[in-house]
Amino acid sequence: MLIKMEDILIWNGTIWTLDDPEIICNGWLTAAGGVITAVGQGEPPVYLQAETVIDAKGHILMPGLVDCHTHLMEYATAEIHHTQGQAQEMAAISNLLTALQAGIVATGEHHLGHLVLSMPMAQYKKIRDMLPMASAIAYGCCWLGFEPKVLTSATWPGRSETRDTLTDRDYELMAEASEFPGENIFMNYTCANVPLAAAPNAGTVTYEESQLRHIIELFHKKGKKIGAHIEGDEAARRFLACGGDVIHHGHGISPETGAIMAKQKIPLVLTPAAGTSKRPTSPEEALAFYRQGIFLALASDSYIYPHPQADWISLPKDRLSGPADFLKVSGPVLRYFVENGVKKSDALRLITVNPRQLLHPEEGCAVLKPGCPADMILCSRLPAIETESLEDILLVITRGQIQVDRQI
Repeated sequence: MLIKMEDILIWNGTIWTLDDPEIICNGWLTAAGGVITAVGQGEPPVYLQAETVIDAKGHILMPGLVDCHTHLMEYATAEIHHTQGQAQEMAAISNLLTALQAGIVATGEHHLGHLVLSMPMAQYKKIRDMLPMASAIAYGCCWLGFEPKVLTSATWPGRSETRDTLTDRDYELMAEASEFPGENIFMNYTCANVPLAAAPNAGTVTYEESQLRHIIELFHKKGKKIGAHIEGDEAARRFLACGGDVIHHGHGISPETGAIMAKQKIPLVLTPAAGTSKRPTSPEEALAFYRQGIFLALASDSYIYPHPQADWISLPKDRLSGPADFLKVSGPVLRYFVENGVKKSDALRLITVNPRQLLHPEEGCAVLKPGCPADMILCSRLPAIETESLEDILLVITRGQIQVDRQI
């Protein structure tokens, strides 16, 4: 008999593939070279052997969590760790590790420039590559709604401007370096992580239509999609009319604008905790967007203070929430979906398959089937839907290797 050696074999599990079939009871899975090689039911074939063999003991095996809108490597390093220089690199690694421990196998990182931090664009990718994760990075610029208004850019980190000094080449560099359509541009001035009173211009629309259309064309000529920080109908409709590709936040968008997004197949990355000057999208509003046929993903926007009006989030409003809170941020939305008739597997896609597709469309899939990335979690209960406790995430596996083991 020809023995087939794999890197990992997981058996006796309840596999939530998030594909077809959705659930495999008493299932097994193998992976090698960071890719799933086989999935089956019952006893694994005797010819299968592996360096690592795991008895799942009936627990849930599912795709790893994906948080496609985070600021763990830039803004959070200053706000959480108060670091600069080489210490910023250490803080960035620490923040990504916190995400990995929370079952997050990929993040959508943002480099928007910073008032103080001066780490160059290329260094972010070098740090990212130190972690066994599938994180992607978007590069962009950020308008801060202070008085006077302040502009930062990934192309000149560590300084700021009070007027628009960005050139076509700045936008081209952002496009060339970006790995996914994140907050490449801000369609509204942001309040960032300061009280609204300190950012009186927050929410004001930034780009005029002619300038916006030109910037979007620059991205598209580089073969890249463009994403935008957006709140309210005016900013959203202008972005859509000019050919924008992905909306982040989308707080305050009306059902009528949602219908346009659905027709144009524009993804919406919802941040239910905070992210703009407006009240975040509620679970009820999120379900309405879902039923309109909009491609949705949920994200934490870590690290951020929960919005005072986000009363569905059971987190302190005076404490920065981070990747360890991802289940608490996404949980109210997913549970509301399930309570109102959405299948659990479809709800889970909003924190797994969908955001992964935004970060890595070239992969083609992020479900548990042969040929897909071996990035998964073993849980005692369904995350966000049945539990918000990280203690229920028993194993975190990326690239077919165990990275976090709470059973030790």
